[in-house]
Amino acid sequence: MTLILRLTSVRSFRATIPTLGPSVGLGSVWFGGCPTCNKLRTAARYQNTVGFRTYANVAAQKKDPRVELYTVLSSRAQQLSKPEKGEGVRQRQKKQEILKKRKVSSHVRLEPVMSSLHSAQQTHAQRSLSSKSNINVYTTNEVENKQTSQRNGSTPQWQTSHKKPFRSTPRVAESIVEEELDVIEEAEEEDAHEKIARRQEEIEKMKNMERRQNEEQAYILSFMEACVSIGEVDRATRTLHHLKSQKKRRKHLNADIYNVVMKGWAKQANMDKIRHLFYMMTKDGLHPNLQSYAAALECMGRAGLTGGVPIRCVKQMYKEGFNLEDIFRDCTFQVDEQEYILKAIQDGCGMADFTPPLLPPPQRCTTDLVSSIYADESSDNHRDESLQVQPLFTEDEVIQRCNTQLEMETQHWLKVESVEGQRQSSQEVLKLRELLQTHKTMWETGLLQAFRTLKKQMDRQSKAKGQLNIYPFLCVLEDQEYVDMMVQAICLVAVTGDPLLIIARDLGMKIQQKYRIKQKLQSGSVEKIGQIYQDYCSFMVNNNQGGKPGQARELWCQLEGEQGVGPVVGDEGAWPINLIINLGSLLVDAMVREVKIDNNLFRKTSEQKLIPALYHMYTYRNIKQVGIIKPHPMLVQLVEGAQDTNLVFDSSLLPMLMPPVPWSSIKKGGFLLSPTKLMRSNDATLQHELLLEKVGTSELYPILDSLNQLGACAWKINQPILDLVIRVFNNKGSKELDIPQPVSEAPTFPKLGTEILTNGDKQAMRKQMAQVRKLRSEMHSLRMDMLYKLSIANRFRHEIFYFPHNMDFRGRVYPCPPHFNHLGSDVARSILVFAEGHPLGEKGLDWLKIHLVNLTGFKKKNSQMERLQYANEIMEEILDSADNPMTGRKWWMTADESWQALACCMEIASAVRSPNPQAYISHFPVHQDGSCNGLQHYAALGRDITGAHQVNLMPADSPQDVYSGVARQVEKLRALDAEQGVKVAQVLDGFIKRKVVKQTVMTVVYGVTRYGGRLQIQRQLKDIPDFPQDYVWEASGYLVKKVFMSLREIFTLAREIQDWLTESARLISHVGSAVQWVTPLGLPVVQPYHKVKNKLVRNEMQNIILNVSSDTSERPDIIKQKNAFPPNFIHSLDSTHMMLTSLHCQQAGIQYVSVHDCFWTHACTVDTMNRICREQFVALHNQPILEDLSKYLLEEYGTLPSELQTSPAAVSKHEKLMEVLVDVPPKGEFDLKRVLDSTYFFS
Repeated sequence: MTLILRLTSVRSFRATIPTLGPSVGLGSVWFGGCPTCNKLRTAARYQNTVGFRTYANVAAQKKDPRVELYTVLSSRAQQLSKPEKGEGVRQRQKKQEILKKRKVSSHVRLEPVMSSLHSAQQTHAQRSLSSKSNINVYTTNEVENKQTSQRNGSTPQWQTSHKKPFRSTPRVAESIVEEELDVIEEAEEEDAHEKIARRQEEIEKMKNMERRQNEEQAYILSFMEACVSIGEVDRATRTLHHLKSQKKRRKHLNADIYNVVMKGWAKQANMDKIRHLFYMMTKDGLHPNLQSYAAALECMGRAGLTGGVPIRCVKQMYKEGFNLEDIFRDCTFQVDEQEYILKAIQDGCGMADFTPPLLPPPQRCTTDLVSSIYADESSDNHRDESLQVQPLFTEDEVIQRCNTQLEMETQHWLKVESVEGQRQSSQEVLKLRELLQTHKTMWETGLLQAFRTLKKQMDRQSKAKGQLNIYPFLCVLEDQEYVDMMVQAICLVAVTGDPLLIIARDLGMKIQQKYRIKQKLQSGSVEKIGQIYQDYCSFMVNNNQGGKPGQARELWCQLEGEQGVGPVVGDEGAWPINLIINLGSLLVDAMVREVKIDNNLFRKTSEQKLIPALYHMYTYRNIKQVGIIKPHPMLVQLVEGAQDTNLVFDSSLLPMLMPPVPWSSIKKGGFLLSPTKLMRSNDATLQHELLLEKVGTSELYPILDSLNQLGACAWKINQPILDLVIRVFNNKGSKELDIPQPVSEAPTFPKLGTEILTNGDKQAMRKQMAQVRKLRSEMHSLRMDMLYKLSIANRFRHEIFYFPHNMDFRGRVYPCPPHFNHLGSDVARSILVFAEGHPLGEKGLDWLKIHLVNLTGFKKKNSQMERLQYANEIMEEILDSADNPMTGRKWWMTADESWQALACCMEIASAVRSPNPQAYISHFPVHQDGSCNGLQHYAALGRDITGAHQVNLMPADSPQDVYSGVARQVEKLRALDAEQGVKVAQVLDGFIKRKVVKQTVMTVVYGVTRYGGRLQIQRQLKDIPDFPQDYVWEASGYLVKKVFMSLREIFTLAREIQDWLTESARLISHVGSAVQWVTPLGLPVVQPYHKVKNKLVRNEMQNIILNVSSDTSERPDIIKQKNAFPPNFIHSLDSTHMMLTSLHCQQAGIQYVSVHDCFWTHACTVDTMNRICREQFVALHNQPILEDLSKYLLEEYGTLPSELQTSPAAVSKHEKLMEVLVDVPPKGEFDLKRVLDSTYFFS
């Protein structure tokens, strides 16, 4: 019996053959060539989804079954929807190309043959085929007889009776059929890929349109706000009408843009304009929002309207789903807006009893890891009363310092005297300073005139055309403020020139920040904020460590409610980047045109010849052409020779004089007026803020309270150390002491002789000049960085100050002031001590001695008792270093962290010389550092016994050094290779030390690649004097392979987890999503790595191309996403551990700060901090971290995006992703509780 199959796709045919069982085989196969079959095939091509590629050309009891089959198929094909234009042609061309390559016919006739079956078996077979795929099954005895006669060589009767019989064709093997099916399937997949590609192009276009619309809306909104803020409401209204009249621009208008103009007219009590704007909104299909009704009510209150109009407005507002309480809770107010809105409600609507709603009571955090902290009402019982100290300030000092801080932020910048100015200046320097001041006065005059001319020109353009332009942004500040910014920028241009993009962006950002501060000043809320700040600071200085966790945040919210301060104007979104660059470019253009310098300045002539001081030119940097602003050599000589004694810093770059504003929400905290982001990100990146907004604020309380605790730490300057560092700095620095030297100490450029140079000599000289130029640039950068640090420290040498904190997208915490903080270098850390002091107590002096030995790096493999014994043995050297740091035996200079070691020597000397060392008040911070913290988290995640032993998670008599362990393992592998005659292994004999592999081992857990590790090892080998330099590159490549191999052997489970994270991220990226997760403390994290998008910013001076890599509308960068996920995930865990330790230390009442995985506290509280640190690490890793991550990722990425559901490749990747996410790496048998007894876990 024969089964005649009509297949709807090649896939269904492939799926069917195995179901027929061993009794079914492929019978005769012919190449058909009749016109009927050609027509049939042509008809089927109209619909790709019904691709009747293979047909059985026999049917039961028909004279010519092809006729019926053709009729059925033709009618079916006509019913199918026609493809898009050109689809059929493309399909035929593709198939012909594939067939041409494979030399296979496009028509195959299949006749599967089945041996005789019992009738019941036949019925079962038919049902099986019908259920497996879309196949029609035909069976008759006559077909079987005809096929039998056909196999015997006789011609079937229904073929001989036909007028146009088939041509006789040779048989082909079954492999030909498979090959033909491959051809057809490949053609179908290529067609599917084309459709997917076109669909993705359409989606890409839609995303680009949406992005452009968002950018245009941000630009319009910023323009309207600027117009209203300078009192140009008419200009804003005219521009709004102009945009509305343009079909292409009308779609960019939204309710927020209308609201800005409404608020402008509300100030003038112009109800007619408000009505007209409401009419325009509704005509355009826009719905007024809460801010719209607030503007209308404010206008009614100012106009004194009562009765019908206010009542109708309120009724309409309720009809739209809003209520009056929401206005006072969610809207932003300036000056007296809130009072007039309340007047419109109480007097205009006759609701005299209405009062603004009170703030809701603070919610409690429900995160498991910290629920006990917030639920424990008696947490003060955990605090050590012996640690209570006297307030740092009196009430009068609090008021005075709060006012000073507010005044400093109002001015936006502060002049700081340079430490270089402490040197006695020569007559030549004084003369150059006078010349520089004369030129600055001349520049100010020219720039002021040019700026006002530019404003008039922009004003005329805006009035004539009613279009958007830069004019209102040139008016948001006083003219002199713009000129001051430009003059400051002139003196900061680098000798080799700075890119126009950098200078323009910095100028635009400064204008924006100053404008936002001015907005807050105009809002009238600054006085209230100042009073709230005074009350808050009074509480903070009278409560050790700011009270219990969350108390500072709750107090600030309570004080805001009492003062009636809601959301503050000026905290809104930033200006778009193209606006910032265009605004800055206009100012830079004025600088290039107007700033002149006397060409005869250093010549003995009285004739003045003015030439441009700045030049706009193009150069190549990193094989890219870049427009730069380069100073004239005469200007460079003048600025460097004058040695200006004043440095100007924005207030947001300096420490605060009083505790920072506590973070109470994702948009409020840090500085008083200067805008501060909770999460550091590029200005173009909004995905982090959007992700945070989706999370309830109460769930972020642990993160906010941890930042508040770190920011509440009071600091002061270690003045003896600062004086020594400044002395060395002004004495041309010291390479040995890590004090940068001035550029005058750099190698000079090679001089050209009179001899003729060969091409090789010229190339060598160019290379040497490039190296000298690079070295001089690096020396200048390092010197300026140190100058900023020391100058700021010197400015605050008699002050107590604070560092506000924020975090990056992974949750890692950083101080906001970038130049001078405790996360800095060895020098910066040595200058800082705690403002609060505590008695050393019984073990405090021992901890100071152990800390000193840790800073030297001499006894890393020894136990704490051995380190303490060593410190006692070298007490004479310690005292000599403290007494004669620059003239004695200089033992402190041999330490790894030399300046911190010197500071510790001085603290120990003061303690041991005091009458009672235990009662000595110490301000010195003692550090406890994690032992390769990234690997500690991996070992704990995998419960890896071997790895836990290597990174000191298990108790031991002496610390385990993972770097030395890896070095020993690498040395074993090298020795084996050397015995086998490997040359590079023989060269490395005796050179594989701990220092060579340390950086690579430390960073491999954070995603360093083999190439990056090779560069790290290369640098270490270059620093070894005896190592043959010819083998550096080859040896570094050899060693990095051995280091990775050794780590895989030692940390097996850790590598499995890292591989699982990497593969998960790769597959998530392949399905079109950026990787995101939630930390155990509730912080949402998303990786901001996307394909680089070139953004063109047009301006008259030069078109600028921005490389934007954080645009969420672009596809994820697969390489960055997968490589960054493991290190970022581990970083999010170590930040969680740090925050948990922070909150519990605050609950215990002890001082605590951190430098990522290095924790600081007073010497007398080291034991308490160590206990908390270990307890919180165990509590953290007792959570099912990997299982929760797997569950979250399955929920987040369980559904494939609709645009990819038709892609076989994407579907395959998604199925693989589901398999990987479910397959969580196994765990070992390590007992986490052993961490509690590990001395060297943090030490």
